[in-house]
Amino acid sequence: MDWTPILPLADLPRGGMKARHGVLVVRLDDDSLHAMENACPHQGYPLAQGALGGEVLTCCWHNFKFNVRSGACLVGEEGVQTHPLRVRDGIVEVQRVVTINTAAAWASLAEAMTKVQGSRIAREVARLLAAGVAPAALLGWAAAWDADHGEYGPSHTGALAADLVGWLGEPPAGVDARVHDVQLVSEALDLAARAHPGRPARERPAPERGNGDVAAELRRRAEAEEAEGAEALVRGMVAAGAARGALQAALYPLVADHFLDFGHELIYLPKLLDLIEHSGPEYADALLGGWTFGVVMGTREDSLPPWAGFRRRLAAFADGGGLLAAHAARHAAGTEAAVSVEALHHTLVHAAPPAVFDAVAAALRAGPWAPVLDALVLAGAERLLRFDPAHDRNPDVEEGWLDVTHRFTVASAARHAAEVWDHPDAARIVLATAHFIALARPLDAAAPSPPPAPPSEPALRAVVLGGRARRAIFFAHDVKTLVAARAEGERLRSALPMQAVAHYLAHPLQERLTRRFASEAVRLVRDGKPPGQVG
Repeated sequence: MDWTPILPLADLPRGGMKARHGVLVVRLDDDSLHAMENACPHQGYPLAQGALGGEVLTCCWHNFKFNVRSGACLVGEEGVQTHPLRVRDGIVEVQRVVTINTAAAWASLAEAMTKVQGSRIAREVARLLAAGVAPAALLGWAAAWDADHGEYGPSHTGALAADLVGWLGEPPAGVDARVHDVQLVSEALDLAARAHPGRPARERPAPERGNGDVAAELRRRAEAEEAEGAEALVRGMVAAGAARGALQAALYPLVADHFLDFGHELIYLPKLLDLIEHSGPEYADALLGGWTFGVVMGTREDSLPPWAGFRRRLAAFADGGGLLAAHAARHAAGTEAAVSVEALHHTLVHAAPPAVFDAVAAALRAGPWAPVLDALVLAGAERLLRFDPAHDRNPDVEEGWLDVTHRFTVASAARHAAEVWDHPDAARIVLATAHFIALARPLDAAAPSPPPAPPSEPALRAVVLGGRARRAIFFAHDVKTLVAARAEGERLRSALPMQAVAHYLAHPLQERLTRRFASEAVRLVRDGKPPGQVG
């Protein structure tokens, strides 16, 4: 390693510092010499323009403070890189090798996550990517960190990370490819950090190797709300090397038994399985174990009053053999669809929930499921297209844009579940999703706007990445909705999904929700009433 001459020692008095060739040399009062990078690791301003007090160097731009002996950051965020030096023939020489200490970068990233330091997160991501860490692996790490730190289960981070994998290396026009990838990874990390600010990692149960019918036991534990026991079984399956098909067969029943949390867990599952394939199997334990914990801890919306009629109809359908009949019809060779996609789509959008249930149940029993699934997706897209933006601005209405996007993204997830999970109970997911879409009918505008011209996906992606959403959770919904719209539009050869997402992205979001929270608080404290709902 070469020694680079920096300056004559005689030019550097005790208690002084000088910079040459990107290196800052400091001579302390005890006559010791120290060398470090002249660029502050925060934003790159010259440390030579700072102030030296004893062995503490202050970067005057933002008051970060560093120990000149070790480079450690005393006030601020990450430390500064130091270099070996020597004095030869009166000349201070430095071995300057600017390297990225990946272990230090990982540790700094973890600290930045705990402290929710967005700019520091981006800097450490840039360093890790420059050091050769794959961006997909960083997205997997973000999702695993989120799963490990969620008090009641993971946030949207895993789903967002899975969606962003497909955008890596495809920057919008005029955006540097490196900046693009750093942004995508940082978006996922920022969402995770903001979802669990300052929280320590959750203590997780040890993996458990189940005996007998593991899937049935897992279902029993989930129904009994034995969250840690259910997670332990899934961790055991992952440790045993269970393949994706086996995992799907064990996990989809958990989202078929109840409609959970606006369909979040149903949306998350296939995305997490995709993310594991892209980012690496080492993340499977955290992602699927955390997902299972979240399922058990989640809100069972089908137990709420708006679902009472659905529960009765589903029980009658199941007890009357409707699930088995529907499964048999799904696989009947040579049968034709009992209902057209257009007719069922119209019913899903315009009919009341009881009529929607009857129509979907009859279609599932009578023939192949493909038309039913297509109608479900199209109806979810149209619900988004018909949403009245005034509801989003009304603090007395609980549901807004994000809620109605779920009618479409849950429909897409239900379609996927019914296609990959070959089981009679897949019909439960389809029927619950149909009811969920029907419940949002009161959110439609009285006179819906005409559909916009079919937009290009790159143009909408540029809007999403350009800063339309200020809060991480809104960005996650923008991405999730656009990804689903592109996939479903191409699959169905229909402009409707992309028209729906264009309608959504064209409207401003009410991201500052303090007035809504205040309205809900007054209703509770003054009137003893729950948040307002349409319908």
